[in-house]
Amino acid sequence: MNLPLFIANRTAKSATSTQSTMVRIATAAVAVSIAVMVITLAVVAGFKKEINAAISDLSADISVTDISTIYGTEVRAIERDKSVDLIFAMTDGIKSIDGYAMRGSIIRSKSGATGIVIKGIPSFDPSSALGRAVIAGSTPRIEESRYKELLLPEKVAEELNVAVGDRVELLSLDNPTPSGRDIFKVCGIYSTLGEMPITVALTDIRNVQKLNNWGYDIFSGFEVEVEDNHSIEAVTEQLNDNIFDNYRGDGNLSAIAASDLYANIFAWLQTHDVNAVVIIVIMFIVALFNMVTALLILLFERTRMVGILKSLGMNNRTVREIFLFQAARIVGKGLAIGNSIAIILIIIQKYTGVIKLDASAYFVTQVPVAIGVVEILIINIIFAAAILSLLFAATAIVSRIEPAESVKYE
Repeated sequence: MNLPLFIANRTAKSATSTQSTMVRIATAAVAVSIAVMVITLAVVAGFKKEINAAISDLSADISVTDISTIYGTEVRAIERDKSVDLIFAMTDGIKSIDGYAMRGSIIRSKSGATGIVIKGIPSFDPSSALGRAVIAGSTPRIEESRYKELLLPEKVAEELNVAVGDRVELLSLDNPTPSGRDIFKVCGIYSTLGEMPITVALTDIRNVQKLNNWGYDIFSGFEVEVEDNHSIEAVTEQLNDNIFDNYRGDGNLSAIAASDLYANIFAWLQTHDVNAVVIIVIMFIVALFNMVTALLILLFERTRMVGILKSLGMNNRTVREIFLFQAARIVGKGLAIGNSIAIILIIIQKYTGVIKLDASAYFVTQVPVAIGVVEILIINIIFAAAILSLLFAATAIVSRIEPAESVKYE
C-alpha cells in the first residue's frame, strides 16, 4: 500500500471548510487556465489552417514568372520551351505545375468602368478555397466550347453594379480598336482575403491566351505546388538556382513563394503565435499562483498532522509526497474539467460558427478552430509536469516544521 497516497486521500475526505474552499478555487484556476490554453491553440491553429488553405488555393505555393509580372509593372509572355521544362525536371519536391495567363484590361458595364487584371487558369475545383469563396453564381466552365465567362471579385462587382448573368465588356489597354474588345458573361462573384488581389477576374486560360494573341504554349507564369509544405522555401531556392543556370528565354524569370508574395498576411499569423505564447504564460502563472496558495494553506492547516507523522518516524520526503498527491488530485480534476469545457466549446464553434468575425480585418468570417488529440495531450502533459514540479519545490517548507512546535497548532 502506498502510505502517502492513502493519507492524502483520507485527509482530502476530512477537509475543513477553509481547505475545501481553497481546493475548489485551485481546481477552478487550473480548469480555466487549461481551457484557455487549449482554446487559444485551437484558434491559432485554425487561423493558420484556414488562411494557408485559402492562399494555397487562390495562389500557388510558388509562382514562377517574370519579375516585372510579380510586381505588376507589365505582363511578360513566357514560352514553355525545353529550358523551362528542364528547370522543373531538375527541381525536387514538385507535385504539380500549371501555367496561367494574365492580361490588364478595362472592364465596363452599364454603370461604370474600372481597371482589372484578367487571369486565365486551366481548371477550377468547386471544393477548393476558391470554390468556397464564391458567394454568388459559380466558377467559369472549362470546356472545349470555351465559354466566355468571368468570375469577378466582390468589390469590382459592387463598383460596376453587376450581378451573376450580366454581361460586361473588356477593353484592351494596348488595342483601343473594336478588335481589342470582347464581351464576357459574369458567371460568379467571389470574396477575397484582405491582401489577396481584389482586382483579379478569373476565366478559362484559353480566353486570355486568345485575347493576348498567344499560342497555347505561351503563359504569363507557372503555379507550382510542392509535395511537402515544409519544403516550400527549399524548393523555391532550388528553382531560382535552376532558372539562373538553365533558362534561355527572354526576360528575368524568378520563383517566389506565397509567403513572400503575401508577406503581410504571414506576418499577421506570426503575431498570433506571439499572442498565444503570452496567453499561455499568463494562464500558467495564474494556475501556479493559485496552486501554491492552496498548497501552502493545506500545509499550514495540517501542521499538527505533519508534526505527528514526523514524530512517528516519517521522513520529510514522504510527508512532502502526501501534499504532492493532494496537489496532483487538484491538478488532475482541474485538467479534466478544463479540457472538457474547451473541447465542447471548440466543437460548438467548429460546427456552428457562432462567433463571427469581420472578414476585412481577420480574413475569415468566423473564428476558425483546429486542434488535434496530440496537441491537447502535449499541452496537458507539459502543464501538469511543470505545475507539479514547482509544487514539489514549494513543499520544502515541510522540513521546517518541528514536531515539538507543531503541537501548538490546532
